[in-house]
Amino acid sequence: MKRLILTIYFWLMFFTVTSFGLLILPLFLLVYIGFLRRTVDFSVRWAICIYGWILVKVVPFLAPVKVEYRNKGFPLPAIFVPNHNSAIDPYLFGSLLTDVCFVTTWAFKIPVYSYFMRLANYIDATEGWENVYQKGAAVLRSGASLIIWPEGHRSRDGRLGRFKNGAFALSVKTGYPLLPVCILGSGEFLPPGKRLITPSLVKMVLLDPIYPNLQNDPEREIIRLRNTVEAVIKRTIQDEKDSSHLARKMKKPLLQPLSKAVERGEKC
Repeated sequence: MKRLILTIYFWLMFFTVTSFGLLILPLFLLVYIGFLRRTVDFSVRWAICIYGWILVKVVPFLAPVKVEYRNKGFPLPAIFVPNHNSAIDPYLFGSLLTDVCFVTTWAFKIPVYSYFMRLANYIDATEGWENVYQKGAAVLRSGASLIIWPEGHRSRDGRLGRFKNGAFALSVKTGYPLLPVCILGSGEFLPPGKRLITPSLVKMVLLDPIYPNLQNDPEREIIRLRNTVEAVIKRTIQDEKDSSHLARKMKKPLLQPLSKAVERGEKC
């Protein structure tokens, strides 16, 4: 029953926020483009960013998405490389409130989303590596960051998939740093292929930036970067699992005496 209520609330709020956002978008763009003299793609990206922030910070008001910075600040622009577990993962980046551009595929297949993706200058990965490189380099030079899913798709079993070379080759070719991001809990909240929501805390962990060594052989540097990023994300996922398991074990000794006292009718 709890899952059903949560699901109804979530999808009702999702469609409400989306519909209201579409209604006020022309006014938002008028202010940004007409008065602030911003470009169309920048303005649309910021509108999408604010939309995402509302969905992950305001809608789940009892348990908003938590962002944990395990670095001492990070350089921008950069190439964000997150693990991917759920359809809600792209919206989580709204919580950062920074100018980002996605390299993706599935969103371009959705009619309304596709239109705004192209206005925002997001990059369709199905158009080939050369297109991704040319557009990605231009986006980075403009001051916006990129988000590239190194696994290429959502994990179906919660395990980290094999990393592809795209994000790391782009870092080597452009010289921009990589920012590993570990997303936790989203796969439990809304697993791939599901519509029912499961109560779960969702957290984004931003890790230390990793810089390409442009003096190395490009092919070897791509492999080094890929292995390094994969290792730090995998280690962070395991550390979180270990700490959660330890927290559950520590609670039991504290709760057991209390429960036994209650059973015996003792006063505490």
